[in-house]
Amino acid sequence: MWLSKLKTALVLEDTHQIALLIEELPPFGSHEEMEQASCLLAQAIELVLKKQQESAQTMKQIKSTLDFLKSTHPTAASALNIKL
Repeated sequence: MWLSKLKTALVLEDTHQIALLIEELPPFGSHEEMEQASCLLAQAIELVLKKQQESAQTMKQIKSTLDFLKSTHPTAASALNIKL
């Protein structure tokens, strides 16, 4: 049952569900189940690393966009800025 849930979470790329499943890691009844779990957990690690890289790239793009917008947007004069 746990292995099926983990497979589903991997297919759906549901990192939250994967984290919950890892927290409730059950005892495995056979060597085959342990090997399957090991392979699935390796895939989960790859997925999390991929998501981490995607997030870093998105954050970099947002920062570049903000920097661009700041550079093209004129600074508003303060209401207290009095020219003599």
